[in-house]
Amino acid sequence: MTLLLPINLMLYVLSAVLLWRSLARTTSASWLLLIVPLAAIVTHAIVLWDYLNADHFDHLNITTSLSTVALLLAAFTLMRSRRAGGLLLSPIIYVFAAVSVLLMVLSPANWGAQLSEAHGLVVHIILSLIAYAVLSLATLYAIQLLYLNYLLKHHRTHAFTGYLPPLMTVERYFFRLLSTGTALLLIAIISGFVFLNDMFAQGQSHKTILSLIAFTLYAIVLYMHGVKRARGRALVITSVIASIILSLAYFGSRFVKDILLSL
Repeated sequence: MTLLLPINLMLYVLSAVLLWRSLARTTSASWLLLIVPLAAIVTHAIVLWDYLNADHFDHLNITTSLSTVALLLAAFTLMRSRRAGGLLLSPIIYVFAAVSVLLMVLSPANWGAQLSEAHGLVVHIILSLIAYAVLSLATLYAIQLLYLNYLLKHHRTHAFTGYLPPLMTVERYFFRLLSTGTALLLIAIISGFVFLNDMFAQGQSHKTILSLIAFTLYAIVLYMHGVKRARGRALVITSVIASIILSLAYFGSRFVKDILLSL
């Protein structure tokens, strides 16, 4: 891990630089845009595995959760990088992944919630993190939609025509990701009710309530778009608000338990 950490950080930073240059100049070596991020993701996965294995996969803390989400986001970004309607915030994802790995390695492996032999809890956590990663990516597309709408409204697209994706393409990807993420979130919530003894127990109720509120907002957005054929800024902003609520549900309590209460 000592050797892989600086290599991983270097690869992520290089990936961000290469991707930004590709977005800004529309020209870059395509093989570098594939090989370098792929190497960063692989080394990230190895570092994460070694970190968890050091404690026999017995604890999960806020840094491992963030690092797992960052790994998934980086992988999703790489899969979409060669398609039209790319995400302008992709370089930030790679930088975030590098920071998450560094924070994780600097944290003790036996810190955080104990998983023990609760396999059902592990399934619930994995589903929750995957759902959160997909919805986070959808949120980044939502931010890009707001940005593109702003440029169009103020007639400033001429300076960005070289690398801005079509608005309708970004909107289509946004709703696809939102639909997938919302379905995964529903499965994650159901798995919690199936595998956990009491989803509304003390210390767990706020996470459940916030997750249900976020799911309801996501479902409303999808209903208004899919059934009512609604579009526009209000739906995008509602999805961003839902993502903020979901982030509070996933990481708010863990931040309090893992960091504030351990000081």
